[in-house]
Amino acid sequence: MGNPQLMKTLALFPPCTIENCKDKTPLHRHILPLQQEFLDSSERFVALIGGYGSGKSLAAVIMGHLLSISIPGNMGIIMRRTLPKLHDSTERIFLEVLERSGEQFIAREMRDGWPHRIIYENGSEIAFRETKDPGRFLGPEYGWYLIDEAQEEPQDLIRKLNGRLRLPRADKYLKGMICTNPPPDKHWIAKMWPKPGHETKVIKVRGKEIKLTYRMIRSSTYDNPFLSSEYIAGILEGNTEAEARRILDGHYGFQQEGDPVYPMFNLLKHVGDPETRIMTTYRVWDFGFRRPACTWHQMFRCKERTLHWVVLQERLGEDQEAHDFATDVTNITKGDFAHVLRAGRNLVLDGGDAAGAQRSDRGPGPIIRLSRPVAPKGKDPAEGGFGLHFKYKKFKDIDPGLDEVRKCLGRKCKCGWPILMFHRRCRTTIEGMAGGYHYPKERPGAQDVLNKKPVKDGYYDNLSDTIRYFCMLFYKPLSNEFNQGIILGSDQTPKNAWDWMDRVTPV
Repeated sequence: MGNPQLMKTLALFPPCTIENCKDKTPLHRHILPLQQEFLDSSERFVALIGGYGSGKSLAAVIMGHLLSISIPGNMGIIMRRTLPKLHDSTERIFLEVLERSGEQFIAREMRDGWPHRIIYENGSEIAFRETKDPGRFLGPEYGWYLIDEAQEEPQDLIRKLNGRLRLPRADKYLKGMICTNPPPDKHWIAKMWPKPGHETKVIKVRGKEIKLTYRMIRSSTYDNPFLSSEYIAGILEGNTEAEARRILDGHYGFQQEGDPVYPMFNLLKHVGDPETRIMTTYRVWDFGFRRPACTWHQMFRCKERTLHWVVLQERLGEDQEAHDFATDVTNITKGDFAHVLRAGRNLVLDGGDAAGAQRSDRGPGPIIRLSRPVAPKGKDPAEGGFGLHFKYKKFKDIDPGLDEVRKCLGRKCKCGWPILMFHRRCRTTIEGMAGGYHYPKERPGAQDVLNKKPVKDGYYDNLSDTIRYFCMLFYKPLSNEFNQGIILGSDQTPKNAWDWMDRVTPV
């Protein structure tokens, strides 16, 4: 005989619709692994981040129902951005669960045939609200809340709800829940729940450490056996590889809003695990306080005498002055490129846009400041620089650089390797190449469409600028036949087809 509580919970799920299911019995049901993990979670704040149709909302409303019937007088609220969305999806799923449960209830606040308050026999209540006007529902104290499709909401909403999550009778079981398709990885949700699993955050309150528990559960559309292959194929047909990874696999990513700047970029072809060689390594910078960016590059010639280019590392800062950001870049170089540094400090070269070398009313630009010698001992490190040697150029028009990068992405080499490859750890740069760095949506008559320049989003565009800078500062000048010997350290063709691997010398 099965566990009565488990059987009662299982009864809240819809009957299985899979033909020829191995567990086939009349009205038998299944709980998906992600749904079981959600129901078993004991953390106060739980996020279910998943692909389309992965079963997120069903698990969340069942949790809300269980909290309401288990704690008499509990108060819960289910929210979505607009009432039509709330009615057509989340509330509909909840009412189906309520019907399967057999619980007696009173429906109140009827509008357009939909109840906006459910009252259970034990005195528990559940309200249904749109979030466009939070002032209308932030008065009561709650024992639990659920925000469906939370990526549509500002972070301020969850902060205010957490301030109301304090119903005394539910004190030991307070629960804040969100469900959403994966937002971009710069979204507030990605910062609050950065990775799957449990996380404890320690907050100091009047000198006392308070622990808050979080759990992120990632779900994939592919894990829901109740969805047809045709449904998934339809999503794949209408989206790029990177978008499919977000909306099907449940990974944080970007939402493509216009044509990608590099439509020929291919995740399978241009992303891999290229090795870091002991050879000239280039750091290319894009300065700015809000989102400074830096990428690390190397070049080599293959047996076909073709110049290849690999992007090995990235760093995207946030609200950092140039000196602090340069400290991070230096530390990454010491860690990930230690063998290169041991072979010779002159093997690391730096580059950027000439804008960073300009003087203004606020003083010299970051290229000038970082090129200064290191501050003497006893002095504030920020008064000195890092002794860097920059190569920089003024880029009046970005189009030539974009075209050169496109050529690298589109060309094939007889050796079998792509001309340009990105190490898979350069995740944000790869997302930018895959479509995060894009043109604006077509809006007839808009000046940015007439000019057709990539969107400056302050995120993907900064890292993408470093790729363009490197191409024009270093790759293009060394890619012609005349400069072959510079890379090989000799103007002689290697006797052995793979001698180039042993004969690389610094630029």
